[in-house]
Amino acid sequence: MRLINYQVLRDLVHEHQRLSTDGFPSTDGFPAREKESRLADVAYTLGVCTGRRDPAAALREARRLLRAHDAEYRRAA
Repeated sequence: MRLINYQVLRDLVHEHQRLSTDGFPSTDGFPAREKESRLADVAYTLGVCTGRRDPAAALREARRLLRAHDAEYRRAA
């Protein structure tokens, strides 16, 4: 059984989304190469957290886990 910190997972998904939709070159002062490197790091970490090797599959699994967690949280409230 995996132990998941859902806040960290949520932060990773948000960061992945922000980095992948911002576009290159960077407009916030960071070089495009640094953003690409950070996006690769986030994708790798999502893969480790979800047990998926493919970055797209890892992102889908992370979103699925978050939806399931949110649904369970709402049921318990």
